[in-house]
Amino acid sequence: MNNKTAKCKIFILITAVLSVLFLSGQPAYATGKGVTYDAPENVRAVRNSNTSVRISWKPDAEVDGYIIYRYDRSAKKYVKVKVVRDSSADRWIDRKLKTNKVYRYKVASYRMVDGKKQVSALSDWVSARTYKRYSKSVNAQAPKVDKKKVNLGLCSSQKLKSRVVATRYGKNKKKKPFSDKVRWYSSDTSIATVDQNGVIKAGAAPGSCSIYAMAHNGAKTEVKVNVKNYAREDDFYNYSTWDDIYTLITDFRPQIQNIGEYYSIHRVKEGEPVYIDLDDHANVVITPSDADLGTVKEDIEKLLINFPYDISIEITAGVVEYVMWSENSPGVVSRVTFFFDNDCNEWPRIQIASHWTASKFRPH
Repeated sequence: MNNKTAKCKIFILITAVLSVLFLSGQPAYATGKGVTYDAPENVRAVRNSNTSVRISWKPDAEVDGYIIYRYDRSAKKYVKVKVVRDSSADRWIDRKLKTNKVYRYKVASYRMVDGKKQVSALSDWVSARTYKRYSKSVNAQAPKVDKKKVNLGLCSSQKLKSRVVATRYGKNKKKKPFSDKVRWYSSDTSIATVDQNGVIKAGAAPGSCSIYAMAHNGAKTEVKVNVKNYAREDDFYNYSTWDDIYTLITDFRPQIQNIGEYYSIHRVKEGEPVYIDLDDHANVVITPSDADLGTVKEDIEKLLINFPYDISIEITAGVVEYVMWSENSPGVVSRVTFFFDNDCNEWPRIQIASHWTASKFRPH
């Protein structure tokens, strides 16, 4: 058997084994070095008594048990302190600890595969302080956030405000959490990300996910995030009987929506606007000449050349504006504007959709 044939047979065998595992729905645990799998979810740490901490997690019927690690300050690393050999277990109490001290933990799950223990990835760390009932320095509740639901346009951003308050358990009226740190994370970073300052950044495709604000002990607050493509409106309204505006948002709707969508994703820089117009010979003129037209070059050309009124496009960091001039009424200017981040609810007179306005300016 030559080397090429042998390699081919090995590849087919590996593919077949992987296919069986995939079709059988078995959880993917490590079978070799360098492979890690999802850590246990909803890991929490709370004061159990003056000298104990309770660590909890979401049980997983597909595993054989859990491993708890505690940070060792002298060794400067996490050390295994307990193996829980029960897939249905959802907690363990770490006893005989010192009072008024903070302990930090991570949790992993494991499964026995061919007699070998395959361990998952470690969870994010959680910590808890041991203290007496009248202690002033206590653990935290789930963080308070200023919004529980956020709607964002494509590639838009919004900052959430948060604060950490003391746990309800404790007798001292002046109690405070020993840590006010908030950690942020997203359930689906392809939809929206969040940095450690609480700034949410939407992705380039519509969808929904959750953003979590988490206190030191794993207590967390959920914020629902909906990312919407505001360029794609099903219908426009409140545009009166203006012929130029009506023609633009009906006969040329695909073009203005394609252009609006593109630049809400590929935004021009602040202070570097793009202007697109026709010259006297019906050639498209772009300023600056090297501006990014991406996938909407044909849409821009079709709109400017075929639209029955004089029209130009102005693009800034937050807006695409379609500007039209009337030949029969010199000086009259109509504008249809798409705002990437502004829902325009405060402008009911000129609002024609959640992020679109239409207006007409007449000379004085």
